Amino acid sequence: MTTQRPAGITILAIVFLILALLSLAWSTLVFGFGATTSVFGAIFGDQAMTAVGGSQTVNGILGIVGAVIDLIVAFGLFALKRWAWLLALLGVAITFITGIMGLFSGGLIAFCCGVLGLIVPGAILYYLLQPDVRRVFGR
Repeated sequence: MTTQRPAGITILAIVFLILALLSLAWSTLVFGFGATTSVFGAIFGDQAMTAVGGSQTVNGILGIVGAVIDLIVAFGLFALKRWAWLLALLGVAITFITGIMGLFSGGLIAFCCGVLGLIVPGAILYYLLQPDVRRVFGR
């Protein structure tokens, strides 16, 4: 018996796919900028430039890894794989926790923006924890 994929899961999978593609494009750009900056900093003996380039290179690599994970989650959600629900839940939970921590990193504007930024991951987290959604993924 095949399980019918809920429309919300299809939408969520599409969102993960779009985020993966955008993150992959941006992270590749950041990686390229960082690597180029680091090389030029090393050639011209500018340690600050080398340090900035090195950190941007690392950020680019982490972004690419995150994009690949988002891509895996998207295809897992499309296929209703049991592990995809857990991986999506973990990713959204981490986003939600870091968003909460970010609330207290600045003044009132950072707090207000942080609250608004928690709405989407909070809604996704709530949706993933619904009994009907959990049942579709065998949870």
